[in-house]
Amino acid sequence: MVPHGSSSGRSADFHAHHAPVGALASVTAGRQLGRSGPSCESGRAGEGGLMLGYREAAGAIRLLPLFPLSASDRERYVQGGGAGERALRPFAAAEVRRDYGWATDRWSAGDLVAEILTPVEALPDPAHAPLAAQRDAFVPAVLLRLTVSNPSEAAREAVFALNLPDHKWLPTDGLAGMKSRAGISFACADADAYVFSAFDLESPLQRRWPLQPRFGLGSVAGVAVPVPAGQTRTLTVAIGFWKPGIVTAGRSMAYWYTRLFSGVEDVLGHALGRAGAVAAACARRDAELAGSGLPAERQFILAHATRGYHASTQLLDDGGRPRWVVNEGEYLMLNTFDLTVDMAFHELRFSPWALAGVLEQFACEYRYSSRVYDPAEPARLLPGGVAFTHDMGVANTWSPAGRSSYEVDGLDRACFSHMSCEQLTNWVLCAGLYWARTRDGGFLDRHRGLLGECQASLLNRDHPLPERRRGFMQCEDERCRGGGEITTYDSLDHSLGQSRANGYLAGKMWAAHVILAELLTAGGRADLAGASLAAAKRAAAAIAACADPASGVMPSLLTDPASAPIIPAVEALAYPWAMGLHAACRDDGPYGAMITALRRHLQAVLREGICLYADGGWKLSASADNSWASKIHLCQFVAETVLGVAQEQAAAARADRAHADWQRLGAADHGVSDQFTAGTAKGSLYYPRIVTAVLWLP
Repeated sequence: MVPHGSSSGRSADFHAHHAPVGALASVTAGRQLGRSGPSCESGRAGEGGLMLGYREAAGAIRLLPLFPLSASDRERYVQGGGAGERALRPFAAAEVRRDYGWATDRWSAGDLVAEILTPVEALPDPAHAPLAAQRDAFVPAVLLRLTVSNPSEAAREAVFALNLPDHKWLPTDGLAGMKSRAGISFACADADAYVFSAFDLESPLQRRWPLQPRFGLGSVAGVAVPVPAGQTRTLTVAIGFWKPGIVTAGRSMAYWYTRLFSGVEDVLGHALGRAGAVAAACARRDAELAGSGLPAERQFILAHATRGYHASTQLLDDGGRPRWVVNEGEYLMLNTFDLTVDMAFHELRFSPWALAGVLEQFACEYRYSSRVYDPAEPARLLPGGVAFTHDMGVANTWSPAGRSSYEVDGLDRACFSHMSCEQLTNWVLCAGLYWARTRDGGFLDRHRGLLGECQASLLNRDHPLPERRRGFMQCEDERCRGGGEITTYDSLDHSLGQSRANGYLAGKMWAAHVILAELLTAGGRADLAGASLAAAKRAAAAIAACADPASGVMPSLLTDPASAPIIPAVEALAYPWAMGLHAACRDDGPYGAMITALRRHLQAVLREGICLYADGGWKLSASADNSWASKIHLCQFVAETVLGVAQEQAAAARADRAHADWQRLGAADHGVSDQFTAGTAKGSLYYPRIVTAVLWLP
């Protein structure tokens, strides 16, 4: 586990997700004296506070500083009602040590150790797995353990509480806990637990007004258990999430977990019953990461990213069929395709069925056929072909078939324009990765025709006239209505934002053709594979030819030598490489000139003032101050593993420290985030995409 706190020199003061899989819910905690706690379907941290600690016999309440200090809500009702607030004694930051593992987030202070457990496991396919396996994997609950030592001669109480404004609490049936109408609940299995709700924490723990432990107006709810003198006791609490009935619009779906559990008490009871197994599984995963050989900063980034991915996941019940969704962090867009293609590496390791399900959704519901035009003749529409939408909807609201929530017709290379060509490459790249990992012949059989359509559309988006093809995207989608397409780097300048002639996108088109040739051959369409191989050679030649002979630097736009250099020129190499098509990525392979040119380019731009920030972090474009953490980690993998471009040890350590600090410091309020401006999170907060870091693992 990676230590954080005063003893390690690393900040412990940052938010992190702690989330079950498939529930679009998170217990967000870690920011000192910041808002924290559980939230559902919100894309942000909880609005209240997580209170973990113990009460001394003398009345002082020692708590981890994971909640905002505020007056009692009693003051809204009773004049002078805030008396007694001074009983709270949060530990100072210097007193807190935080150990951050892949599956365990642990704080130690005074006589307290608090852990939040979020297992990282291979997920069973809900379409086929036994009920017991699904209940274990998709239980919508998070486990916490509070271990309190009592070396004194008087009794203490271990305390867990939530302060959630506007939540009102009812007791759970048959369990020592509370539940709210908003779908958040908690419980423990201790027979001697004292369960309470009140305006504040002091009143119930000091056994003063109100006399009844469960006060209906209070927003603070919790449990306490005695810790006798000279003893140590562990309090295990499950925080559960429960949203029954239809939770979506546009297409009516419920949460899959409502098929697996009878209600919130069933959720809490099941989670508590598995506490020992979950703790052991988390310890194994923590040990795996600790023994991976990765530098400590990369271990932190991977652990942080995995939590963000889990927090964005939804498993829905679509008329009896499981439907997998990954929400786009704070934006809550459903299955954003340019995230799917980068999260595929994580899903292939832990849930290949999830990637396959998203590909099927795009193929069946979120594809369209469109024509293209050459910008030199914008009024003349030419043959185009199949393409895919940017996403499937937003905030639990499904878009109509063939349309996204994001893309707007008629925009010219600006945010919210169409991404037709890039999303087309993304379907092919994901399909290739999935097939290489699973050898699922049924998948190829179902999509044999679509693969041929993808090939034709890719060729046409270069140019429908074979004699005018140049190896990169030249023709715009008709949905742009005289405007122009963009890439996933939508908030950058034309160095990465513009699709037409973009070197980054040319690389993805090259990779898509390489992979299409493989898939077409495996699917019995070897007669078509030659056209993809020819297109891949054309793309590789165009990319290699744009390099400056003297410096080796490539422009971002292949037709504009003055355009700024970019790191993601190398990004697409990850996809054939991950499929095992290593020959395509070697200097002595069929695209060797491109590989050599890309290596030289990367070596030339990884310098401060070009594509390195002053702190050593990677800057994706020399002409823009935005950088995406997910893409940086993807490109680091390509640089080190595929191209053999490793920074000098001190520079590499400095870059890793910078990237980790972007998360710990620059995104401390938001949990793992993706889009940074000079190290400060400016967008793409609370984000799942950073799991590209899983590529660092063997």
